[in-house]
Amino acid sequence: MSFRTSRQRHARIACASGLLAALTACASPSGSGPDLTVNIPVTTVAPQQSGDGVVQIAAFLPATGPGARIGTPMSDAVRLAVSDINAAGGVLGNPLEVNFVDETTSNDLSIALQSDVDAIVGPASSLNALSMLGDAIEAEVLSCSPTATSLLLDRFPDANLLFRTVGSDSLQMAALARTAARTGGGSVTIVHLDDPYGRGLAQALESAIELRPSLALNATIPFSGNDPNLDDDAASVVETGSRVVVLLGDEADGGRMLSAIDLALPNDAGVVPPFVVVNDGLRSATDRIATISDRLREQIIGVAARAIVPTIDSPMGYFSTNAYDCVILIALAARQAGSDIPKSIANQMASVSSGGRLCTTYAECAALIDQGLQIDYNGRSGAVDLNATGDLSQAWFREFRFDDDGREYIFNEVGIEISS
Repeated sequence: MSFRTSRQRHARIACASGLLAALTACASPSGSGPDLTVNIPVTTVAPQQSGDGVVQIAAFLPATGPGARIGTPMSDAVRLAVSDINAAGGVLGNPLEVNFVDETTSNDLSIALQSDVDAIVGPASSLNALSMLGDAIEAEVLSCSPTATSLLLDRFPDANLLFRTVGSDSLQMAALARTAARTGGGSVTIVHLDDPYGRGLAQALESAIELRPSLALNATIPFSGNDPNLDDDAASVVETGSRVVVLLGDEADGGRMLSAIDLALPNDAGVVPPFVVVNDGLRSATDRIATISDRLREQIIGVAARAIVPTIDSPMGYFSTNAYDCVILIALAARQAGSDIPKSIANQMASVSSGGRLCTTYAECAALIDQGLQIDYNGRSGAVDLNATGDLSQAWFREFRFDDDGREYIFNEVGIEISS
């Protein structure tokens, strides 16, 4: 379905501002999103002034390249949500309209922003969210990302136009602190990649540990992914004597650090290795984890955002329920606002997500809104209670371990609130 072009936009956006460029340079893709090339586009758009009575969404998700593995199922979820909405009468008396834009070719976003688009579902990548958000804000278009978890988005000056149905990395760090506390170890050492993304995670984790009276932070040890030998760093980790080590890394360098810690541990059979709590970046380090000793591997606990809800049959695919809920929330917010003007929709996003009569489908929620009732939409991804900043106030995470072959398996599911 093509966008109409009745709105005229003329003001030029200087999206490569110093702030945006700095934020983009400091971001790394989260474990939840694909690693995509970032191009900062310059577009010619102008702020929206009035609605046309038709809610139009651009699904800005990866359709080609490696990101298509999660992008294609999420696009299917968007189609399902639009179908459910339109089967229940649409929004504002009209069918909801959607166009699909390949996130991998980020310049296509400028085409969407020059049309009648009111909301964007996406991007999947935190890097792309940081690079394109300036354009969307200047165009006064709201965005709802199902997967962009970057801490940098927590503080982005988004004019209250950015929403996420996935928990921020700040919530993931709270989940890691909770897992560390539940080991009973008490003393903690944080070891992290020494880059802007790793330092940001470490700082958020330090704050989360401070809120846990049963935990005491011994040390925070950075390590460089460019260092071919991590033996000294690993020795420093072991020398702290902490009963819990929290490792924040990726598949390659985080995996190398695990191996180095394994070699640095005393060979004394009576020495019990510390618990090692890892973030989601380590879950795919299968080959590396298969080579470390059984005694250390048995001590590893991982924490990752819940990507698939096991009790939901559709939509299927990683973070597809999150994409579905983005669309439903946008439609419900527009219905409650009685307008397709993006800012009016944005002002109702948090309102329809919590604090009212519980409902779980668009049709059910729409009927309550039409009766003048406050609603609380609980979606396919679970409770999607949005706070004043547009982020989830609670998110679900899964704890995982590794078998002898280094493959992850889920053993627990936990909900984390911002105050946890």
